[in-house]
Amino acid sequence: MAGSVEKIYSDALYELAAEENAVETVNGELKALAAVFDENPELVKLLCAPTVPNDEKLKVISNIFGGRISETVYNFLCLLTEKGRAAYLSKIADAFRKKYNELAGIAEVTVTTSTELSPALEKKLADKLAVVFGKKISMIKKVDPSILGGVVISCGGTLMDGSVRAKLDAVRAKIGSLIA
Repeated sequence: MAGSVEKIYSDALYELAAEENAVETVNGELKALAAVFDENPELVKLLCAPTVPNDEKLKVISNIFGGRISETVYNFLCLLTEKGRAAYLSKIADAFRKKYNELAGIAEVTVTTSTELSPALEKKLADKLAVVFGKKISMIKKVDPSILGGVVISCGGTLMDGSVRAKLDAVRAKIGSLIA
């Protein structure tokens, strides 16, 4: 079954975090750990290497993360390493974040603009999106100059493309159909 490793581990960690009243903390720490793992593939290779004894792997984890993350996430990372599942951390973090967002009533929205949004415009957009989706908004901002202007908003399976590029493409297609 695809994705079952991420789901099993993220669900178990979510349940533990909920019991400890630390879901928000665990969510943030998992996000930070996933970023560290994504930026340091050598670390992931080391933690997954069958030739490196587990006690050495755990020493590496202790040296890097000991005292810097909660005991819950630290122990979880040690467990993943001992079970040979450290490479799944980013996917587990994603699954955890999705469950957290769903249960907390948060819509994760990706907003793509041609230039950086000002804080005032970002807040105004987040407020409008909160009304549209009926949830709190967690905004992932991307800058893509190729859209030329406007905004592209993606949330789950919903895509709202108000970019200048999309409008130009529509005009180009309309003209093309008239000429053909």
